[in-house]
Amino acid sequence: MNISRVLGVFGETYLVGGALRDALLGRPFKDIDLAVPPSRDFKAKVATLARALNFACFPLDEENQVYRLTARKAPFCQLDIAPFVGGTLDSDLARRDFTINAMALKLGPGSIFKPAGKSGGFTFNPPVKNIIDPGSGLKDLASGLIRQSSARVFREDPVRLMRAFRIASALDFRLAPALLRSVKTDAGLIKSTAQERVREELMRLFDSPESHKWIALMHKTGLLCAVFPDLAAQEGCATAYYGKGGVLKHTLLVVERMDHLFENIPAYLPYHKKIAEFLANPRVLKFAALLHDVAKPPKAGMIKGRLRFFGHEEYGAILAEKIMADLRFSRDDTRLVSRIIGTHLRPGNLAANDSVSDRAMFRFFRTMGEYTVPLLILSWADHASYVSSEGLKRMRTRLQDEPAPLPKGGLPYNSPKKTLRYMQVLNLLMRVYVKKNMKSRSARLIDGNDVIKTLKIPEGPRVGELLEKIHLLQFECKIKTREQALKALKGMK
Repeated sequence: MNISRVLGVFGETYLVGGALRDALLGRPFKDIDLAVPPSRDFKAKVATLARALNFACFPLDEENQVYRLTARKAPFCQLDIAPFVGGTLDSDLARRDFTINAMALKLGPGSIFKPAGKSGGFTFNPPVKNIIDPGSGLKDLASGLIRQSSARVFREDPVRLMRAFRIASALDFRLAPALLRSVKTDAGLIKSTAQERVREELMRLFDSPESHKWIALMHKTGLLCAVFPDLAAQEGCATAYYGKGGVLKHTLLVVERMDHLFENIPAYLPYHKKIAEFLANPRVLKFAALLHDVAKPPKAGMIKGRLRFFGHEEYGAILAEKIMADLRFSRDDTRLVSRIIGTHLRPGNLAANDSVSDRAMFRFFRTMGEYTVPLLILSWADHASYVSSEGLKRMRTRLQDEPAPLPKGGLPYNSPKKTLRYMQVLNLLMRVYVKKNMKSRSARLIDGNDVIKTLKIPEGPRVGELLEKIHLLQFECKIKTREQALKALKGMK
């Protein structure tokens, strides 16, 4: 980043916000916030700077003259620049969210942002003695504390409720007791802000390897159920089964197990490199874990003396779609989450059988297609939640074993032995998916027209039956080419 060009256009320029905070912590940063004195020709100056840096430029908030400049080539970064809020630097810093973000440093020709290397972004060594720090942000930074700049920060911008937890999760900082009390008071305001901003803060929180810890703390303050009202009923549902906290206790455990899995992928999925593309977005899978049982409370009912939740997976998919639409998720993410929530009992249903046949696996892979691995990951976290952390560690060396046939009378209900076998089936499905390269084999070698033309039979159910037989032969590696498929088809006449 060529600071001299910025100074050449704006003169007096201050580094503020997260970039300064991260620089003080010795962390690389990609997002650079600059604050400058207001001027009548501010927009023209921004355009001049964009041309000088060869950055793309667009307004983030035209009313408040906030502009974003993004690099067109490496090292990639984005630069947000705005005039002082309130007209002065003091008033600008007073309106910022947290003390660790309410500091400023006047940049000069000697201010050098160095490329951070493979990690991307920049590093910068700010002179601490020159930091403008009206709210004692340096002290809070040193003690690992996130504290409000004022009592009004959440009312001025409710998305800051989420941001407090997201920043704490990224830095592993503590949230001040007074801040947590303010969250409890103002949690309901979260629905009054743009929901896509809420989504972005939540998904960035899921980048944390301990996202479950912060989600649980959000719940204690009332913020989690303010964002997701459908989760509120979980806490009092099925307490006799799950213990205090009910279904919500289970939900948080599933998110915890998802965190654990993604931090220990090689240990649990030794073939992980061959399915890396399906593991590239832990955020979305953690989100699916959070919502996977969202419909258990409305579907809870006593049947023959036992609490059951029939249909909760299908209804959960419907609720997830609505929630994700409200949060402005992409269509692809919404389709993935709703699909795996709506089918998250399927792997367990397979595991309940005495053995899992090739035909059963073939039908499972064919039905789930590209969602096979994400579903198995969600099911892994779901089943892993039924044993303790220590129990899961003890099971680790046995999870890759072939699942043994079920004993007569089945396995004890909700027992570690049952969980182990279910997870062995999940690993079996994953191994077979990888070994048989199901992703590349999902395309059919022949279609219905080939069946009709080759066997000279009319349209009807028989065509579908023959196609399924051919696809099963393909799954079993007995045929690999179109010619072999047609030859096998002729033998079925």
